[in-house]
Amino acid sequence: MKKNVLITGANSFIAKYIISLISNKYTIKLLTRNPSTENEYKWDISNQYIDEKALENVDYIIHLAGSKLNDGTPLTEERKKLVYESRIGAANLILEKLKENNQKIKGFISASAIGYYGFQDNTLEIDETGKKGIGFAAELSDDWEKAADLFKEEGIAEHVSKIRVSLVLGKEAGIFPIYKSLVQRNPEVVNQNNLSSVPWNHVEDMAGIFVHAMENHLDGIYNSVAPYPASQQDIYKAISNEMGLHKYQLIEPYKGQHLVAKKIQEKGFQFKYPTIEEAVKAIFS
Repeated sequence: MKKNVLITGANSFIAKYIISLISNKYTIKLLTRNPSTENEYKWDISNQYIDEKALENVDYIIHLAGSKLNDGTPLTEERKKLVYESRIGAANLILEKLKENNQKIKGFISASAIGYYGFQDNTLEIDETGKKGIGFAAELSDDWEKAADLFKEEGIAEHVSKIRVSLVLGKEAGIFPIYKSLVQRNPEVVNQNNLSSVPWNHVEDMAGIFVHAMENHLDGIYNSVAPYPASQQDIYKAISNEMGLHKYQLIEPYKGQHLVAKKIQEKGFQFKYPTIEEAVKAIFS
């Protein structure tokens, strides 16, 4: 019998790729505000409501729900509250419903964010032990992870993984269409001095990390960046090469401060697109 996986934030870019990876092996349930198919179930965080059928026989929960932090609108106190409740409030609601049902699950796999980091460490490579930053994004990520930890601390989930999500590259959404548009409008952008690190990952690898954490019953925090760092200028050059606008030499290894994801690799995850050249080529193919 197939195990049951419940996914929140099911309309997100990452969720769609996770669903494509596991749909043949698992029975998938989706939590959404406006259900439209038989495997979608309604929830309403503000009214503390979840359709009881959504949680029936669930083995794993992948928690991706969350209003965008940077959606172009001012980050008012009201906006901050919405962003916070859509992540932490949502996790707390699921936990309380499971406790009310006296229900255990095998794993709770939660998104978090690289916004946790302050990037003030005196090291080139920042791993999961990196210092927490100051400000709303850092506090949000920290509380997000603490909400996930409660599932294990209160004996509801056997395993809890927290995936610190980086910038996602993919054809349909994420940050890539913005970069592509910039290069199309101004091919000379590749010559600008944009040498700061971009913590990136191809969407297939991002989704794969969540599935790997679930299937291998991982505990703890994991960065989700690709193993070979790139600067913004590197990304522009890779896009320019694939678009045939210019032909640049192979990008040299990035030498500045950057996040690393060695921990998830040590747990057996293998990246399909470890370099920015491979990721951009796959997106254009």
